[in-house]
Amino acid sequence: MKFKSIIILLTVAGIYGCGKASDAPIATAPATVLNIINTTADTLNYYLNGTRLNSQSAIYSGGSSGYLSVQSTLQNYQFRKNGHNEVLFNLPLNLDTIHTKYADTVSIKNANGSTTLITSRIRGYSLFVNGEGADKSFLKLDTIKVNTDSSMVRFVHSAVNAPALDLSIGDINFKNQTYGSMSKFKSQVAGANKIINVYLAGGTDVKATQKVTLISNTTYTLYVKGVPDGVGKSALTVGVFVNNQ
Repeated sequence: MKFKSIIILLTVAGIYGCGKASDAPIATAPATVLNIINTTADTLNYYLNGTRLNSQSAIYSGGSSGYLSVQSTLQNYQFRKNGHNEVLFNLPLNLDTIHTKYADTVSIKNANGSTTLITSRIRGYSLFVNGEGADKSFLKLDTIKVNTDSSMVRFVHSAVNAPALDLSIGDINFKNQTYGSMSKFKSQVAGANKIINVYLAGGTDVKATQKVTLISNTTYTLYVKGVPDGVGKSALTVGVFVNNQ
């Protein structure tokens, strides 16, 4: 009797499924990977077709969503302040699929006989949201580099109202970075209490400073929010995002 019941249930389910063919899931585009970095003064959420994508937590000021899976091809994203239903702005993005299998590894023989491996690969996209409008956001494709013997660091100027800036960390420097620009990766010896200093381009007065611990085989993006000599939420501050987590 149990066997017959199972057959009847499966038959009924099959009939019901045929009758509901019109409710089949709508085909979606292949997935890609997107990271949102929020340099506005507000906590944000972002949506696609009314569905909140950063479902685990809101994106606080100066923070990031981390790399999340989203649909590729042209999609229209909406941004809202946390706790508000009103759409702050809409942003159409045409994202390609990410070829995660792509990797280019260079092997370097060191004087002491050891080998350093530097691997380049596409990690995803990073969208820097820097104000209350689509015109205050910019998108970057993250082709990252990982060095087995040291940290890799780059600087993105994401402070929409700040002039050109210089940034130093340890013994490396990024010079005359203008808004929207992204430097190349530079190698930096790993270690604790690495000091980051930000200056006006060509200047010597420190406008922002921060300490960070760098780890070998790890890739970092440094970015900024606020304005030089600003106070409170407008203060110039440095954010740090780990790209290969």
